Amino acid sequence: MNLSPHFTLEELTHSDTARAEGIPNQPTAAEAAALRSLCEQVLEPLRAALGRSVKVNSGYRGPALNRRIGGATSSQHLSGQAADIQCPGVPVVEVFQLAIRLGLPFDQIIYEANRSARWVHVSHRAGANRGDIRTATFGPDGRPVSYPSVTVEQAMALREPATRSSSAAVPAYLERADEPVHDEGVTALRPPPPAARSRTPSKPAAPSAAATAAPETPVKAKRLNAAAPSAKPAVKTSAGRVGPPTGAVAATGALKQAPKSAAKKSVTKTAVAKKAVARAATKQAAPATKKPAGKPPVKTGTRARISAKAA
Repeated sequence: MNLSPHFTLEELTHSDTARAEGIPNQPTAAEAAALRSLCEQVLEPLRAALGRSVKVNSGYRGPALNRRIGGATSSQHLSGQAADIQCPGVPVVEVFQLAIRLGLPFDQIIYEANRSARWVHVSHRAGANRGDIRTATFGPDGRPVSYPSVTVEQAMALREPATRSSSAAVPAYLERADEPVHDEGVTALRPPPPAARSRTPSKPAAPSAAATAAPETPVKAKRLNAAAPSAKPAVKTSAGRVGPPTGAVAATGALKQAPKSAAKKSVTKTAVAKKAVARAATKQAAPATKKPAGKPPVKTGTRARISAKAA
């Protein structure tokens, strides 16, 4: 069954892993329609520009096959929207760059190259293409670990790395997970804003200790607050009448309006009262003194002599 003039349903559903392990890999009608759109809108124009055949290594992957190779549950291969391709005799990086230069309606295109294999992952979504361009980075085990976004200029500056299969007409290919994890329900996926790709939002700076500390009350103000009376003293007005303090007198002269003599008199009265109480307590505590009984007083002078003769 032809999906387009040069691509068939058989090659878009072929899988070495599925054939070797007996895994069924038949698309639904909706998935076959998505494969047809991918071939007509992307693969056929690319083949025409290259002037030679395009090899499809992996197109549609059913759920069982996708689980077997460790693909994401949101993989575009599951919906028939993606294919991994190479072009015999043409460096893979040039296939990648040509698809971008032609302005093909791809949703996502990824240049994937490790030390042993390289290919282009390309996808298409009718009416919802993002034009997302990425490359893949691989770990020591040859598996992809990240898919950083690149600009068109960066993509055009890429060069084909040396690989073990560089002398072969067709580079090696590894059928495994080969795209970043998308949101579930990939049809609702939208590209991140340019600012989010180029910059990482910085964390807000923690407030300094000086900013968070409570403002210190001036020493003079503290003393005024401690010494100020609770009731505002009366102040004589220019008319001679007594009224509440106003203006600057009320704000700064409250202490000066209190007469010092009144305070001194109050202290003196308190001291005198305390002394009086102390004397009264002393009198009550001391017992009454009686003169001791003894010899009568000695009389002197003429009266004394008369008394002696009488005796």
